[in-house]
Amino acid sequence: MIQEKYNNRIFDEGTAEAIQLYSHLRSNALSPVNITSNDKVLVVDPDSVSLVEWVDEQASDTTVLLTDSYKNSMENIVSLLPESVEKKAIEEIKKTFNIILNIGNLSETPATLKKLLAEDGRLVYALSEKERLSSFAKKLLDEAGFKDIKTFRLHPDYLYTTEIYAEDYIGGGAGDYLLIAR
Repeated sequence: MIQEKYNNRIFDEGTAEAIQLYSHLRSNALSPVNITSNDKVLVVDPDSVSLVEWVDEQASDTTVLLTDSYKNSMENIVSLLPESVEKKAIEEIKKTFNIILNIGNLSETPATLKKLLAEDGRLVYALSEKERLSSFAKKLLDEAGFKDIKTFRLHPDYLYTTEIYAEDYIGGGAGDYLLIAR
């Protein structure tokens, strides 16, 4: 289990970076996505090793898309990603995915990622509200032709989600956003 695997490492390192890289809580935000063993998943510029490993355990095929700026600035994460996961630049990807995860940032636009999405696929963003990315992402999703966008509030944030609310749930309070677009 990923939690057991990384808890000692988090404790030994004792840093905020270790918590972000290895915390099992990182996968909580993705529970509404319902990743199954039949899914082909593309993870865009991941900021968590445990999240990629969790996705790889759930899905039949996991690929990590590495943008140029990410490869140069996040070498530490790239070197720690599971060997079973393909790591590719966008121009190297020749297949489509039924789930694309872009967590924490807008590395690639929805229009660009839509080209890599299978016909019945879902594009998923988990975004920080304090950076006001969710409203911008919704506009980009609409412009790219996504008509079915489900929105959830992640509390306290997308990094360490403990509660998930429908966007219109009155008691949901503050939190980050999870957007699932078709």
